Amino acid sequence: MAINSPVQRLGYRPLRITGIILVFIGFIAFWVLRPLAETDFSTPGFTPLKDDTLAARFVPLLIAHPTYGGPTRMLYRMARSSDGEVHIAYHPFYVNEENPHSGFGAWLSRIIYTGGWGLKYRMFGPADIELIEVVLDKSGTVKIISYEDAKSYNPKAFSVQHLPMTQIKPTQPFCFEVKTWNHMVALRDASRCLGLRALPVEYFSEAEWVAFKMTKKTEAILRRNRVHKVYERKAAY
Repeated sequence: MAINSPVQRLGYRPLRITGIILVFIGFIAFWVLRPLAETDFSTPGFTPLKDDTLAARFVPLLIAHPTYGGPTRMLYRMARSSDGEVHIAYHPFYVNEENPHSGFGAWLSRIIYTGGWGLKYRMFGPADIELIEVVLDKSGTVKIISYEDAKSYNPKAFSVQHLPMTQIKPTQPFCFEVKTWNHMVALRDASRCLGLRALPVEYFSEAEWVAFKMTKKTEAILRRNRVHKVYERKAAY
């Protein structure tokens, strides 16, 4: 019986290593791309509306941050619920987002998330689009306003922990201040925004909704819906 030489035996090792690597890559790809949830595009209990005049009456004001900037557009979608309340989803639009601070976490964020690998844009889509919601009761009075603040903000960290907030019967004008590099906001006293000019409201058209990848048919680890309300999944025509 012939005995394989050491050279012959070594010839199989690269094939085994290659096979192991391919299996590992396949496993990672499956884990990352596997479907997590299907998006339900129905909006039961809501009728989509488009009313620029009404949207302009309640548009939030945002104080730009000296480093992080402020929004350049204010998009909105609107719907009436079956109980007669009007829900307005305002989307402050920022061209981009990036953590400019020093520190390993901030540097890693720039390399992996917002720059370099561009993980953020692969997961969500281009630009940075946030959400502030105003709910009007049947009489047209503001019932609540909801938004996202930051919890224990550390500018040198890799990420920012979101903190959903709700304010009951807030005072107009709705005055917010950009607080973090990823454009979380804090609600301030209305007096802080006196003299501040509101951005013109623009209806969030279906063409832009698709272009900015607001909703995905199937979500995965690297394919996520952007922040929005369920009633926004149907546009008003």
